Amino acid sequence: MSLVLIADTHLPKRAKQLPEPLWRAVDAADVVIHAGDWVDEATLDALEARSRRLIGVYGNNDGAGLRARLPEVARAEIAGIRIAA
Repeated sequence: MSLVLIADTHLPKRAKQLPEPLWRAVDAADVVIHAGDWVDEATLDALEARSRRLIGVYGNNDGAGLRARLPEVARAEIAGIRIAA
């Protein structure tokens, strides 16, 4: 079981795109968790398309579009371990 945990991507305000090594990790991971502050819905779209399983929440910098698509708190079970993000 491999897991990638990311947060505070703030795209495109702090960077234009996610680094290629992170995308390779996402492509290889069983689960990707994003802990909020996406800023751009395109990042959510891309991670949804490339992740086997994506667990995400919105952060305080995320607007109405992301808040409509993501919960404030996400709960999941991964390999028998319960998590909350």
